[in-house]
Amino acid sequence: MSELSPPVVIYDMDGVITRRDSFTALVVERLRRSPLRLIRALPPAAVMPLLPPDARAAASRAITRSALRGVTFDEYERIARRVGARIGGDPAWIRAEIVARIRAEHAAGRRVVIATASERTLAAALLERAGVPRSRLSASLLVPGPHGVEIGDHRIGERKAEAICESEPIHLAHFVTDSATDLPTARRVASVELIGAGPRTRARFRAEGIEVRARAEEVPGPGSSP
Repeated sequence: MSELSPPVVIYDMDGVITRRDSFTALVVERLRRSPLRLIRALPPAAVMPLLPPDARAAASRAITRSALRGVTFDEYERIARRVGARIGGDPAWIRAEIVARIRAEHAAGRRVVIATASERTLAAALLERAGVPRSRLSASLLVPGPHGVEIGDHRIGERKAEAICESEPIHLAHFVTDSATDLPTARRVASVELIGAGPRTRARFRAEGIEVRARAEEVPGPGSSP
């Protein structure tokens, strides 16, 4: 490992390791299995694309509450492990080139952190099935609610950055993301890389004055010459 290599590489999960949002997949599966839950979720889902970001987040929480209504911790964990394993084993979901890169970085002695707004049990099952090694997983946590489990510690935006700072030298890290919701983390790290990001997201990073690098450096993979 080069002395100039960042000692920590932080990867967002959804949109970087996966091609789509894992927790949305779990929520949609729950709604499809219950017509009543689906009916409750329709009003916030219908207006969500028209709302500003804060209101969209509130609508998303309302849909999640409808999907998880009446679900116990044990039941949720069974669902999350099943959905995570299904997604992690589906080549259409997983960016194989990113998984290979993470494996090479981990084998080279880099500290790899997966930081995601998705829920911890779901994320862990997905990463395990996809064969993604990591030194640490930072993910959202559930709490008991009056009508079932709810997202408590939602590690998105500023909270995601704070959670990483609790145990990592974030100012020395290279950060890989696809989303402008990760700007609070991007402002704190040594370097940033965008994977799977659209033109609008790239424009947001430029507007923030954040330089986006192609990648931290080449990490030799299996069979590569030194």
